[in-house]
Amino acid sequence: MNKAGRFAAVFLCLALCTGMLAGCYDNREIEDLAYVIAIGIDEADGNNFNLTFQTAVPQAITGGGGEGTEITSYKTDNFLSGLKKSSQYLTRTINLSHTKIIVVSEAIAKKGITAFVNGLQQGMQIRQDINIIVAAEGAKKYLESIQPKLTSNPSRYYELLFKSYESDFLVPNARLQDYLYRSKNQGAQPIAIYTAVDNSIAESSKPEGGGGGKKDSGGGEKKSGGGSEKEGGGGEGDQKKMSLEGLAVFKQDKMVGRLNAREASVFALMTGSNNINLDIEDPLDQKFKVLSILKREKTSKTEVSIQNGKPQVNIELNLDINVQSVQSDNDYDEPEKAEKLSAAYKVQLEKEIQSLLRKLTYDYKTDIFGYGELAKVNYTTIDRWEKIKWPDIFPESKYNLKLEAEVIRHG
Repeated sequence: MNKAGRFAAVFLCLALCTGMLAGCYDNREIEDLAYVIAIGIDEADGNNFNLTFQTAVPQAITGGGGEGTEITSYKTDNFLSGLKKSSQYLTRTINLSHTKIIVVSEAIAKKGITAFVNGLQQGMQIRQDINIIVAAEGAKKYLESIQPKLTSNPSRYYELLFKSYESDFLVPNARLQDYLYRSKNQGAQPIAIYTAVDNSIAESSKPEGGGGGKKDSGGGEKKSGGGSEKEGGGGEGDQKKMSLEGLAVFKQDKMVGRLNAREASVFALMTGSNNINLDIEDPLDQKFKVLSILKREKTSKTEVSIQNGKPQVNIELNLDINVQSVQSDNDYDEPEKAEKLSAAYKVQLEKEIQSLLRKLTYDYKTDIFGYGELAKVNYTTIDRWEKIKWPDIFPESKYNLKLEAEVIRHG
């Protein structure tokens, strides 16, 4: 075969291969898939639990009109069978690649959730950076309360929801991958986002896109495969609104308590998260508040040692205070006033940090700070580290706190 013939043969083979690789013989259309954006887990009778899926409705997202999500629940005794059952009744193939959150009821969280998240691990589609939420009023009720605002994409809505809380308290280590690591680790314990009813929100209007038709899409009234009805009752006007209230605190895989939003902010500041909004009583006019952004400086550090069988934790926390809003007429760019505000922040934060340390160490007896990870570096082998049994000696920890806070003046 001459050179031209060989070239033609190679070209023909490449063309055939390209056609085969680009073929869609095994491709699935969007309408054939049920994209789960949120998973809810609630208690049920016996050894069962209620598994809730909030799925995106592609036609509603791409074509406009109607709600963007559909909520269905199934009673099951394990996650995998619940997943199979949901695929049967949704008449679509479940896809977890776009899942943003896992919501568990507080009752489930107190019993332990490792078995559930381990079941999720069987599906390789699920992402490891999704958020875990503990819902005080139940997972299904939380999902029913979520109504996407200002966006027709429900998946994007969850991203914006958590982004909006970053200035109040970041939620470090509250994701699936961190939970799985910490629940099986001696040196650090898990946390999750905690949500509850927000009684400060009163809405009289119906959710966007609610319309006046069927209530079996988005509102959660659609019956599940087992034929169970919507929990709770009441119309759309009675729907409770939920908000992020702080952090759920775990010991191994069981929830043992929670931190409110203020405590969560202090925790985030102590564990290295930057740009936390914290307000304080105006030291020069106690009728008003001062709101500032606090940033942890790189010179901050924490050291942990074991002395006479008890942990000694030395915390050095250096903070920059960037004043954002002052309700009074005081100008905190003035040196003397800035010093008074710095001193006020220092006193307040020392009080709140000491209170948080006592609560987690002596009341909940769980190391969500990860101080055990710092103590581990003092041991040359894993066997030596494990012999000290960090979870047992952590409640005997003693703390030495050194805090410096300085207002950044402008001009």
